[in-house]
Amino acid sequence: MARFSPTVVDHFTNPRNAGELTDADVRAFVGNPVCGDQILLTAHVRDDLVTEIRFQAFGCSASLAVASLLTTAIQGVPLDDVKGLDATRIEQLAGGLAPDQRHVAALGADVAHRLVDNFRRGSNDDDPITCSA
Repeated sequence: MARFSPTVVDHFTNPRNAGELTDADVRAFVGNPVCGDQILLTAHVRDDLVTEIRFQAFGCSASLAVASLLTTAIQGVPLDDVKGLDATRIEQLAGGLAPDQRHVAALGADVAHRLVDNFRRGSNDDDPITCSA
């Protein structure tokens, strides 16, 4: 297997939905303290659908690619379907990940689940990416 799948290379070199929605309905952050990867999702939700989503990601190239890929997979999708995403599915969407990159799929699933949970609880994560700098 190549170090990076064509999908990972594409999303890393041409990220989709990068940035932050300042007026987001929900914010979700997950970071891995071991490797330092971090993903922040901000989204608008209407009628239980993710209507717009943006990401900020820091860490390895695979984490940035997965964050981009995740936004394309989530936009326009019902929250119940977002909650159903797991690391295996994210790895499939990425076109496969090397063994040392698989933790990024789990990080992606965790932040997707947190987005749904935060929305349903009416809570938001502060912006730890800028607050911790």
